[in-house]
Amino acid sequence: MTPSLSTSGRPGPLHASVADVASPEAERPVDPAVAEVAQALRGARARTGMSEQQVVAMLAEQGLRITVTRLRGWERTGVIRVDAASRLADVYGITMDSLAGRRAYRARHRVGP
Repeated sequence: MTPSLSTSGRPGPLHASVADVASPEAERPVDPAVAEVAQALRGARARTGMSEQQVVAMLAEQGLRITVTRLRGWERTGVIRVDAASRLADVYGITMDSLAGRRAYRARHRVGP
């Protein structure tokens, strides 16, 4: 970032270029489990054939008021509150495990002998 000079010769505000500032998502390593949730959220809505606006409207009917931008954020990042995930699963007619991309049955890992 480089300061600009004002007409008085004093340094003005800093102006950043795109190359100077990395996006917060680029700085954070992507957790594979969270990426899987994001993919599952996108897939769940796609399987229903519902538009983003329809999902937002159905959530509003349940008392959860969000924007299309918020829904897109959930589908992009995989980060969603549990209460919102529960209602979203209801809208899609699936379990929260399915919403998160988990299979109904998994082999359990044994602890100890």
